[in-house]
Amino acid sequence: MHDYRLEQAQQLLASGEMNVSEVASATGFESRSYFSIAFRKKFGMNPKDYQMQCKRTRFA
Repeated sequence: MHDYRLEQAQQLLASGEMNVSEVASATGFESRSYFSIAFRKKFGMNPKDYQMQCKRTRFA
């Protein structure tokens, strides 16, 4: 379940339609800090950096 929520968060961040706090809330994380720690542990970067990387890739 935890991995599923993080994968959903990854997709939402990549879309660029929500900020990190909104994504954390939408995927059921009660705090942005816990979400950021869990995301970094699974994907190797913090959520904001991931979102910025996706944005750069889209416009490259």
